[in-house]
Amino acid sequence: MGEDYLATHLNSARALYRQRLGLLQSSRVDMQNILDLEFRMRVHIHVLANQIDDEQVEPEQAADSFIYLAARFSSKDETQQASAAETACEWLLEDSPVAHGARDALMLFPSPDAYSVMQKTYRDVESLRPVLIYILTQQGALLPKSLTHQAELQTQDPFLKAQTLYYAANDHNSDTGMFRDYYNSLLDDSKIEELEHGALVAAIWGGLVRGDDEAWVALQRAIVNESDDIQRLDFLRFAALSGKEQYLPMLENVAEHVPEVGYHFLALHGQTQSVQAILDGLIHPRTANYAEQAWWWVSGQILPKMPRLSVVGEENEIDDVELEDEVGYVPDTKPAQHWWGKQQQDTSVRWLQGQTFSISTVHKLMTQYSGVISNDLFDLYALSTQTPLHLGNYIWHDMRLQKINSLQPNESQPVNPGVRSA
Repeated sequence: MGEDYLATHLNSARALYRQRLGLLQSSRVDMQNILDLEFRMRVHIHVLANQIDDEQVEPEQAADSFIYLAARFSSKDETQQASAAETACEWLLEDSPVAHGARDALMLFPSPDAYSVMQKTYRDVESLRPVLIYILTQQGALLPKSLTHQAELQTQDPFLKAQTLYYAANDHNSDTGMFRDYYNSLLDDSKIEELEHGALVAAIWGGLVRGDDEAWVALQRAIVNESDDIQRLDFLRFAALSGKEQYLPMLENVAEHVPEVGYHFLALHGQTQSVQAILDGLIHPRTANYAEQAWWWVSGQILPKMPRLSVVGEENEIDDVELEDEVGYVPDTKPAQHWWGKQQQDTSVRWLQGQTFSISTVHKLMTQYSGVISNDLFDLYALSTQTPLHLGNYIWHDMRLQKINSLQPNESQPVNPGVRSA
């Protein structure tokens, strides 16, 4: 094969890798689009795997390091596979884009060689433990109990402790008591204990998805006690996912002061009053674009756009192109108001995609979309069914879809008290 032929495959694989990263960081993307992209990317990698150049210069960018390793992980040559595993873990140590490519290659191309090298690296290189836990969590790998054992957790650095607890929170085999040990001090007014934020968030999540009533008490107190406004948002997101009416005033306050987060939380909450607050947000130019995404979540509607000047009542004599450049567009609220006016305003209803909330609708959305929305869909499903969901956001999407389809939701599953089933 000629160099031009291989260069074409290399350039295509590089472009598709970067495009995939962009799609995964977008708010939502159609599942079929990313399935098609990943299929094409693997075709190019397969070709490159059959024509590996041992003299190839080591890469300097994330896309190049990913393709370098992916081709070798896909090779039929076991020596190439083993060498790639060693190289990937070495590159993880670098403070450069190469480490990001290595992380993604290890995540998407699991193998016995890679797992063995990662285990050894975990033992020998303390600084790499958080990223290795992350990779294995994404793969859905079963970690040795020693990694999540309480005694060992007490000796770990805060970031690693949070990562390990998050893994355990989403692992069916973890016991509720493990998480309760972390938030117990929140339940006892006589105890004053400085809790590590990341570990506490993961521990409370572990309790919530197992239906522990004390986790809900701990969540309420964590929201009240947290002095850092940014860190409090982690707890308020759980409150929003719960759909419990008691949290509405807190979420409305977030929408008022941090609209880019608050309207999203109102959408996750989904109660009738939340939907009305989102509709009100659509009317005001300052919040309209944030409320627009939230409106899609609760109603399923994609609203048409209208010139922003027409909202504030100014004369519009600028042509459309110049107008879009200078003042932009905002969502047209008329279809939203028309649809909402036709709905029964039952305050006990929780809304999702224009229907009463149901587990099956959450499951359907999980099969239809990828991107940042995945985080909320996975957590909403887990919390609603009180079932830990051991599912990575960044694995190959055909594998991810198989796992989602195997869940087979039914409306008779246990539902969190704040989540109303159809």
